[in-house]
Amino acid sequence: MKKKCIALYSGGLDSILAVKLMQEQSVDVVAVYFCTPFFGADVLHDPEKHREYHRRAYGVHITPYDFTEDIINAVSNPEHGFGKHLNPCIDCKIRMLKRAGRMLEELDASFVVTGEVLGQRPMSQRRDAMNLIERKSGLKDILVRPLCAKHLPPSLPERSNLVDREQLLDAAGRGRKTQIELARKYGIEPGDIPNPAGGCLLTDGQISRKVRSTFERFRPGKPGRADIVLDTAGRKFMLDANTVLVISRSEDENRFLSSLVWPGNVFLKIADVPGPLSIVRGDISEENLRTAAALCLRYGKGRGTEGRVAVYGPDPEAMTGTVDAPAAGEDYCRRFQIDLST
Repeated sequence: MKKKCIALYSGGLDSILAVKLMQEQSVDVVAVYFCTPFFGADVLHDPEKHREYHRRAYGVHITPYDFTEDIINAVSNPEHGFGKHLNPCIDCKIRMLKRAGRMLEELDASFVVTGEVLGQRPMSQRRDAMNLIERKSGLKDILVRPLCAKHLPPSLPERSNLVDREQLLDAAGRGRKTQIELARKYGIEPGDIPNPAGGCLLTDGQISRKVRSTFERFRPGKPGRADIVLDTAGRKFMLDANTVLVISRSEDENRFLSSLVWPGNVFLKIADVPGPLSIVRGDISEENLRTAAALCLRYGKGRGTEGRVAVYGPDPEAMTGTVDAPAAGEDYCRRFQIDLST
């Protein structure tokens, strides 16, 4: 066995420390950063910026991997169900590990490492779930979990002395004291220690309800990347059974939506008053554009005023089409807004 591994890397503290524990034992680590619109999206958007940050802050050289198709398949039909919302955590982890397993030969690596901690997450880090994930992933005996290894049977890399088990940890539960102390030992600056919040957007109640409505709309097929990305920001409206309108709620969301210059997306905003940027996707009819303009006006500085005009086009820098933007009240808007209360 080569002293080389593939690590599942999320940018969270646990995955950082799992890599550092391997590096401390002179293991060559390939840190694969699995990214989707629901987690790691900023890494996909600007991989070089994030490579430099993780190298500087943690001494970790990341390899971003676009995991979007896998997560779409996992959400569409999760063999092991969902968590509290639309998070298929067990299926997602199995798919990641299978991908990593297929990379072993290509990268001339011998085993796979994760930052999992026994008992930290209620769905995927129970002992029975961790055993299931190892078995289903096809990585039985070559999966090393350095942070909680001493609670688990020794893996083949440990039994072969490729990894010194005595230098691995016995972390368990949801506390972070052990991890914070280890981060200090490795010289990670307090400002560079990631917060435990964040993670996967599919664990967010409102976003998961928007995503669920998109998957239901496409059944028996599956949505594409451009469809699910629109569920991760802004206010969502359905102009008809197949046409989505997303209206930004902030300058940050304006910038995010403006980056989604993809086939099928039409950008729209009110021409002569400050307000949100929006995207229409689906049937770009005159009627739908007028409705979109009315809704966009309702959430901008010109709300309630008559005689406004919206501009639209396939690029936020090239909106040359025009359509009237009728004034609309709250009741009108509610007719089209996705219900996020259930």
